[in-house]
Amino acid sequence: MSTTDNPLEFSHLNQWLAWLEQAHSIHNIELGLERASSVAAAMDLSNPSAKVITVAGTNGKGSTVAAVESLAISHKLSVASYTSPHLIAFNERIKINGENCHDELICAGFKAVYQAKQDTQLTYFEFTTLVALWIFKQQNVDLIVLEVGLGGRLDAVNIIDCDVAVVTSIGLDHEDWLGSDLGQIAVEKAGVARRGKPLIIADKDTEALLMPPCESVGAIPWLADRDYKTRVDAKYWSYTSTALAIDFYELPLNDLYLQNLAAALTAFGYCFQELLNKEISYAATYKAFETLSVMGRFQKLSNNPLIIIDVAHNPDSARLLNSKLAQLKEKGITRIIALCGMLKDKDTDSCLELMTHVDQWNLIDLPEPRGKKASELLQSLPQLSQNNVKCYASLEEFNESSQQSPSLSDADALVVFGSFVTVGLFVEYWNKEGFAWI
Repeated sequence: MSTTDNPLEFSHLNQWLAWLEQAHSIHNIELGLERASSVAAAMDLSNPSAKVITVAGTNGKGSTVAAVESLAISHKLSVASYTSPHLIAFNERIKINGENCHDELICAGFKAVYQAKQDTQLTYFEFTTLVALWIFKQQNVDLIVLEVGLGGRLDAVNIIDCDVAVVTSIGLDHEDWLGSDLGQIAVEKAGVARRGKPLIIADKDTEALLMPPCESVGAIPWLADRDYKTRVDAKYWSYTSTALAIDFYELPLNDLYLQNLAAALTAFGYCFQELLNKEISYAATYKAFETLSVMGRFQKLSNNPLIIIDVAHNPDSARLLNSKLAQLKEKGITRIIALCGMLKDKDTDSCLELMTHVDQWNLIDLPEPRGKKASELLQSLPQLSQNNVKCYASLEEFNESSQQSPSLSDADALVVFGSFVTVGLFVEYWNKEGFAWI
């Protein structure tokens, strides 16, 4: 398909996506708000009637968005969310009440943006952000949750003024665009906050980094362990907020990072405090967290045998994943087998060095041009780990080779991690083909 095809004649989502990738490649990044702002204004998308929560951060954005989404649904509110990237289907990026948006509505959004943009050249992410905002306007939802794609201050979602902003963490990732100065990265993340509105700082260790840009923006800092606190025991966690006068006791634990759940509850509480101050909210909040899971975030794809998928692809997320693996070993898992594939622009040396609880490594090539070869990943492994590693050209080759090996035992865990591409390919293969050796 060439870019000269008339998009207004497209009837299928895959046609729109193929056209978008050709005309506005996903790899072409041009940060800035002017282009998307002008088209949003033309489409009357700039001032949603819904409450808006914008989530930025190096790691933890996806679980925070999912937690806010679940809280809204359990409190019987309508909620829309926009996230990126996707694992398998583009529809995962745009959700209404927790469900992937259907093809027909997304196609209508593509058509509306295409007609409105006229000669404005949009990037891939700008185009899809406008599609999402158009869909959310049609649905007339109570709450919109926007996940920053890259940075924050100049990210396309920042054309919308949020009611409350969340910064989940500050770390190194996308260094080609954001640099390696944590202070400057904090400025970019805090750029999603608005004057007179709360900026929730979910990680107390980032307070020193985020307070200066927060003050510069004129936002109101809400700090973890100061304005809201959590406590954990063996089975439950509790939440107390001085800023919101809200207390919750014995909320259910799950495998998601607690600081992100607490930040989500704080953001939701600010937008809908009148709901959380009712007694009925305790049951709704408990329900929101009871079964909460996020695709690709320490997600258990299978319990017997234990298979976990995680999109950890930078040092901070690798460190967190490794701590989760340590907990598995405390619970009786004796051997952790890793399947890993990563992209060239990631700090693979630091990521793989941090994964100290992996006992056996399987490395796979990812597709060019961004994918790294398994042989290159091998060089990132510590010397001791290189004695127990196998390299594969593809997931299919890994599957075929594994059929000759013993199946996973009850004391084993397979952890699939690295790029979204790696996890997405594995899940797609799992759903379509299955693995005969498991």
